[in-house]
Amino acid sequence: MPKVLRYEMQWDEETHMLAKRATRASGLTSIRAYVTQLVRQHAPEVLEAYSTTQLSNAQFDTFCKACDNPPAPAAKLRKAAQALDQEGFTLNASR
Repeated sequence: MPKVLRYEMQWDEETHMLAKRATRASGLTSIRAYVTQLVRQHAPEVLEAYSTTQLSNAQFDTFCKACDNPPAPAAKLRKAAQALDQEGFTLNASR
């Protein structure tokens, strides 16, 4: 059996009543069940939206051109890279 974690929520009265009504309308027996259902239904969509990038063909072509011919780094970026070099920063290639 998976470990069950406890989470306490504080709502204003209006939000609590809304949650109770939605729980009953959904045919569920508790607000906990309703919130659990909401998380399981919507979290994958939210995570997918934040983990993918969709580009039009024109945007993709522009991106590829920028990768093939990148602009020179700005002065601030060069300065930051020099500061890292002076600190002995090394990129961990095993990541």
